Amino acid sequence: MSAVDAGLAGEYAAIYAYGTAAVHLDGAVRDLAESLEAEHRERRDALLDFYDGHGLEAAPAHASYETGPVDDAETAQALLLEVEERLATTWRAGVASEEPAEREICLNMFMDCAKALARWRIAVGASAAEPWPGRPEE
Repeated sequence: MSAVDAGLAGEYAAIYAYGTAAVHLDGAVRDLAESLEAEHRERRDALLDFYDGHGLEAAPAHASYETGPVDDAETAQALLLEVEERLATTWRAGVASEEPAEREICLNMFMDCAKALARWRIAVGASAAEPWPGRPEE
C-alpha cells in the first residue's frame, strides 16, 4: 500500500466519522465539523483526480468504518480529534516518499490536515500548539 493509498483510506474513514459524529454536535462546533467534512471530501476528490491523472486505480470506500460508540458530543469530539490526528500521521509519513509526485501530494495533504487538526483542537478546547503534527509518539 502506498502512502497515497493509506491517505485515501484515511480520508474515506474521516468522511464516515464526520457523518457519524456531527449529529451529536451543535452550534459552532457542528458548523466546524461540517466544514471539515467538506474539506475531507475535497481532499478525497483531489486524490481520486491524482489516481486518474497517473493511470492508477483507487480503492473504493468501505460501506462502514469502526468508530466505536458515539453517543454524545464528548465522544463525537474525541472521535474527530483522533481522526484528524491519525490523518496527520498518515500524511506526514507520506512526505518521505521517494516518488516525487506522491511526495508532493502527501505534503499538500499534510499541510491541509495539520491546519484542520489545529482548527479542531481549538474548537474542542485543546491547545492548537503542536510543533510536529502527525509525529508518532516516541
